[in-house]
Amino acid sequence: MSRSYAKSWLEVEETMGVRPVLRGNAEETRGQFDGLISMLEPQYPAPPTTVRAEDGTIDAIKYRIFTPAAAKQGISLPLGVYYHPGGFVIGKSFTDDVLCRTIAEKTGSIVVSVEYRLAPEHKAPAQLEDALKTLEWAYDNATQLGGDPKKIYTIGTSAGAGLAICVARKVALGQSQVGLDVIKGVVALAPYTLHNRYIPEAYRSTHQSYVENRDGVPMIDLASLDAFFDDASLDPKDEDYFAALDQDHHKLLPPTYVATCGIDPLRDDGKVLAESLKTSGVSVKTDHYDGLPHCFWVFPGLPESQTFMENTVNGAKWILGKM
Repeated sequence: MSRSYAKSWLEVEETMGVRPVLRGNAEETRGQFDGLISMLEPQYPAPPTTVRAEDGTIDAIKYRIFTPAAAKQGISLPLGVYYHPGGFVIGKSFTDDVLCRTIAEKTGSIVVSVEYRLAPEHKAPAQLEDALKTLEWAYDNATQLGGDPKKIYTIGTSAGAGLAICVARKVALGQSQVGLDVIKGVVALAPYTLHNRYIPEAYRSTHQSYVENRDGVPMIDLASLDAFFDDASLDPKDEDYFAALDQDHHKLLPPTYVATCGIDPLRDDGKVLAESLKTSGVSVKTDHYDGLPHCFWVFPGLPESQTFMENTVNGAKWILGKM
């Protein structure tokens, strides 16, 4: 299939000498991801001194908390709970260190990045359980962290973006230990919201990215998604994990910011969810990156990566403005 890639992305591939894609079993994809990050690491800027990072654990769940250095004693800050990408198979609490630091610095938020349990060692619902437990902990400890328990939002990328939405849904349905309205917003970056083995009739006319970006695309393809979801033993009809399925309760979700990538099998996962939320009366803000693959912003040399960072900060600020 002919695709129109951004010129900047093709230059990245030319420099690398390969089209990067994460595919294979868990051990293989983890190795591929580690190799990619090791190659890119020298290109990342030094961590800003304007944000403090501290590691901790909640029972066995590791986390890293990012706090703006300018935070003043007695001033409560918004608190974002961040879920990393990696198909539930890859990733750590520091995987998106730059993104979390940027959000913390530019929005004046405290950001807690969660190292949830990974598949295939831990099957579903382990990831969602850890994601929800950390949200509950953040709410219970918001004051001690310097955060405002009335200004909590979830953030995530890819698999983590799906978790950010699913946690908000669980809370809104009363399936948590916190109040129904505790989560005030969601920042969902290239989210998964469906399984390609089950697309409800309501979405079939508009969801085409599983076909259009099935294979031959960078970063992840349909085989990657299948492997990730199978490693977690996910049921394609599980409304707890696939947020676009439960349309009846979309009206309960808080204001949501959604970013999508043009050359990404998950492109329409984000788009159909955003449209369903809008139809349900939820405030939605979106950004779309045409000609670019899933999670392109991990490549710091791309000019669009800077645009993505700016837009994500603005998306988070938009959420904060709704509180």
